[in-house]
Amino acid sequence: MDRRIIAQKERTLMERAVFGASEFFSQKAFITDFRGIEYIQIKQLKEKNVDIVEIWFDPWKVSYNELLDLFFDLHNPTIKNGQECKNQSYIFFTNFSQLKIAKQKKNQLIQVFKDEMITEIIPVFEHNDTGKDIKLIS
Repeated sequence: MDRRIIAQKERTLMERAVFGASEFFSQKAFITDFRGIEYIQIKQLKEKNVDIVEIWFDPWKVSYNELLDLFFDLHNPTIKNGQECKNQSYIFFTNFSQLKIAKQKKNQLIQVFKDEMITEIIPVFEHNDTGKDIKLIS
């Protein structure tokens, strides 16, 4: 059986999370033994200088909320008042549930951070930039 067909079948049981930031503290932190993460693809949107991390995960082993926590731990989603914004932060939602969870998480963090949050929550889009595929077994 074609490897792509097998990978496609495996992904039907998985959920997809996509995050982007201009300055991750460590992209490779997504490539961990974090339970439930099965596949990661790292890409870059060159026109915006944003690193994109696409994660396929098993929602029975890791929640989308836990992945959001990891995302916010790996970059600074804020800007000081009056400062020029160079950082960019994106949550690309794939369904209504992810949109709702992402908005709740952002609202929680707004209460915690003193500086303005720059994270945008927008629908996922397909990007054609070349990326690095990483298959994980957990």
